[in-house]
Amino acid sequence: MKMMKKQIIYTLLAAAMAPCLTGCLEEYTPTNGATGTQIEGADKQSLSNAVASYMNSAVMTADGGHSYDIGFMGFAIWRDAMTADLPVYDPAYDYYTVFGYQTYLGDYALQALIWQRYYGLVQKTNLLLGVANPEVEADRVYMGNALAYRAMAYMDLARLYEYRHTDVAYLDQRGEQIKGLTAPIVTEKTTDASGRSNPRAPFYEMYRFILTDLNNAEAYLANTHVADSKLSACLGVIYGLKARFYLDLGTRYSKYPDELAKQTENENSEALADYDKFGITTANEYLNLAAQYARKAIGEGFAPTSENQWFDPKTGFNTPIPSWMWCITISTDDPIATSYIWQSFVSYMSPEATWGLAAPGYNASRMIDARLFNSISDGDWRKTTWIAPTDVANVEAFNTKYAKGTAMGYNEWSNLGAYVGMKFHPGSGDRTTATTGNAMSFPLMRVEEMYLIEAEAVGRVSGPAAGAQLLNSFMNLYRYKDGSFSASVASIDDFVDDVFKQKRIEFWGEGQILWDYRRLEKAIVRGYPGTNHYSQFCFNSYPNAVAPWTILYIPDSERNYNTAIVLNPDPSNALTLWSE
Repeated sequence: MKMMKKQIIYTLLAAAMAPCLTGCLEEYTPTNGATGTQIEGADKQSLSNAVASYMNSAVMTADGGHSYDIGFMGFAIWRDAMTADLPVYDPAYDYYTVFGYQTYLGDYALQALIWQRYYGLVQKTNLLLGVANPEVEADRVYMGNALAYRAMAYMDLARLYEYRHTDVAYLDQRGEQIKGLTAPIVTEKTTDASGRSNPRAPFYEMYRFILTDLNNAEAYLANTHVADSKLSACLGVIYGLKARFYLDLGTRYSKYPDELAKQTENENSEALADYDKFGITTANEYLNLAAQYARKAIGEGFAPTSENQWFDPKTGFNTPIPSWMWCITISTDDPIATSYIWQSFVSYMSPEATWGLAAPGYNASRMIDARLFNSISDGDWRKTTWIAPTDVANVEAFNTKYAKGTAMGYNEWSNLGAYVGMKFHPGSGDRTTATTGNAMSFPLMRVEEMYLIEAEAVGRVSGPAAGAQLLNSFMNLYRYKDGSFSASVASIDDFVDDVFKQKRIEFWGEGQILWDYRRLEKAIVRGYPGTNHYSQFCFNSYPNAVAPWTILYIPDSERNYNTAIVLNPDPSNALTLWSE
């Protein structure tokens, strides 16, 4: 733990100490294309395996400077840490503080890492797509999987980097200069020369590109209803990605018809002739497709997580089950399991892991937002995922409510604070051996999301009563013990708020809710009377706008390579800290 002293100093003296500049990271140019040397004679099975393995890639530095780097599971923590949904009990041993403090959000190591890792994933998929032959059935499966990962990467890139209005005047003024621009598109056909002058694609081009990847993936995986493992995409995963994609577009175009007009007017653009067309012209058509693909994903045989599966202290949220559609897996021989010990998802998210920072000894336990927790009905069995303030150190509460969901005994559990979450467990339930406990799986997509997408999309198109019927059915069948759930039908906004709330509860800690905050332009509110957020993290963004810190800065190093890139404004310190 000696290497964590540096982080403690940073936490206590954040204003006086900046994280590493991008030069601290390994230098490479992420948005160049695959070269002939790289793909010549490549083994397609190995290239396909490398795509999934890349999700686990991480860097451990001698001084602990990149201790937040645990691969794409770390990005999930970052995304939740950007919102109001994942406060930390004590930040002294928290490595995910940057978006809490709102400082150092410009050209620093984290921003470079995120940019490079996403394009590193794209590069892995491009290497495979550059050698695979769609006329060979085995290659078609490889290609479908690669296209799924590439589509996911570009969906994330578009959402993280496109500038959206924040209601912060000086940022929005600068944002006007880059309005509608997402990220550069790099494919297996991108050359080094073209990569050196590769501008950010406008949203209407990026969406056509993603659509083409998803359509091709759907065709290539048409016969793959069950993948060899949940590390690989199956047809249901493509349906799920399409459901997410169409919900994003339908929501956007409902609110901004001028952007829908831009998408539609470029339908027959010669410059986009290589991409598939949407062939639709209304926001409701996008929303209908979201509902249809969500239902098709559900129809692929996935089943929602049961109460027993959710709370199982040996396998709960560390082992693929029928609700999981797609996942990341850390095996027992991965470096995160064998070498990193406390630098792992389990360490950061499971209070049960005795070697972990979330454990009572270090108290960097992750909590649920107090207002969100207090809004959960007692009839919802998920509520005991988190410790109620009135139940802290209460032996009777432990025995009757919480013991079923933890391998801790009362004496250890009694040291945990209010609102602390017990959702994620060490691999195999092993609390004492890091090499075993760090070996676990993490969901990238669960079928529960499809039920909620379907309900929202139907509600938007057919009215809140129609959506509520679907949401009520799901909640009372799978989440409420007493059948008392009843969604609001007063207005579509009220109904969508109910769906959003259920997503916040259901996917806590899974890195999914940021996309809904941005899509719905929900204020991220950490500062309020009774808040359980660390006082120096209590920044509140504006309603009907995007939180400025969720629009990521493109590292300067990209501009050094790609002369056509235009950077986002630095959102550091854009808002004033809330105080009572």
